[in-house]
Amino acid sequence: MSTDTPRLNANASPTPGAVIIGMGNILYHDEGVGVYGARALETCFRFSPEVEIVDGASLGFGVISYFAQPTSVIVLDAIAANAPTGTIFRLPADELCNLAADMRPTAHEVDPIQMLKMAPALGGEPDMVLIGIVPENTSELCVGLTPALAVQFERYVDAALAELRARGIEVDQVERVSIEKVIDSLASGVR
Repeated sequence: MSTDTPRLNANASPTPGAVIIGMGNILYHDEGVGVYGARALETCFRFSPEVEIVDGASLGFGVISYFAQPTSVIVLDAIAANAPTGTIFRLPADELCNLAADMRPTAHEVDPIQMLKMAPALGGEPDMVLIGIVPENTSELCVGLTPALAVQFERYVDAALAELRARGIEVDQVERVSIEKVIDSLASGVR
């Protein structure tokens, strides 16, 4: 993999214990929650074995390479479901594909369902799960989370950590999770 691949964790090992892909668009309020979650994991935690953390928003269709191999993939994303804001879902690949017809469109360039459907044609089917959270606002042009989603952010990160632990990955927290710090670090690149 070249060094210009948009990875959040540039020091990830070539055969990580898992790959986390943060999906979304940070320019549309809560739509960026998956990218924010990936950044929080990258800056606040260390993992053994190492976890590769990828910014799926900047990678676009290049994210297919992670779905075209037999890898443990955890996708973090907003999920447009008919549930209260902040509701967290854990959806394995088969359940996610079954819900495809009921999903509302988002501001993604690509979405996990598209990638799952394309993966077999490229010779792979990852062990994939989506950790999704119901957003409040994904249409307003604004960097940052709505207050209703910001108060749920640590629970969302905890859900991703629980998934990693369930896959046998040890987690060591090195810094407090702060959505404000995460947003500032990512927003500085779009100003």
